[in-house]
Amino acid sequence: MVGLLDRVYADTAEVIDAAGSALDAPTPCEGWSVRDVANHVVGGLIVFVGTLEGEAVRPDPDAPDPDYLGSDPAGAYRGAADRCLAGFGRSGALDRVYDFVFGPTPGLVIANISLQESLVHGWDIARGAGLAYTPGAGAVAAVAEFNADRDGDDIRREGMFGPEQPVPSGVSPFEALLGRLGRTV
Repeated sequence: MVGLLDRVYADTAEVIDAAGSALDAPTPCEGWSVRDVANHVVGGLIVFVGTLEGEAVRPDPDAPDPDYLGSDPAGAYRGAADRCLAGFGRSGALDRVYDFVFGPTPGLVIANISLQESLVHGWDIARGAGLAYTPGAGAVAAVAEFNADRDGDDIRREGMFGPEQPVPSGVSPFEALLGRLGRTV
């Protein structure tokens, strides 16, 4: 899992870095710019690492996200991602149960959520910035497996994803996953 996270974090950092002057461009996340999505992902990483470090992190869902990016969005992302990698890489971290936003949650589930967030929002950022984004097949398979047993209505009711979108036949596994998770490909 840590290897998959490392790869997806690196891929997402690259698209944030390459976005450059496109930070104000709209993304597939309605009403969110490239910068907004990048900021959201960094905020998520901060919640994940805080949880791994024993902090009871409970962001207010109704409050706007603070600016986590500053003047170096890719650097902010890389710094938070490095802290997550160190946390998830600690011996026993994936087996331990943490006091997470949703209640007691195994580290492996938190790692899967982090993988999913960076993978899908990495695509959102790339799409908004007009960049290519080709994640590794292992990460795509892991996120697809993580969502395979989840009822689509439940994850949508929780506000995590929009309605499933149709995808043309013959699309890549990543494009099929994006459609399942509410993205138009």
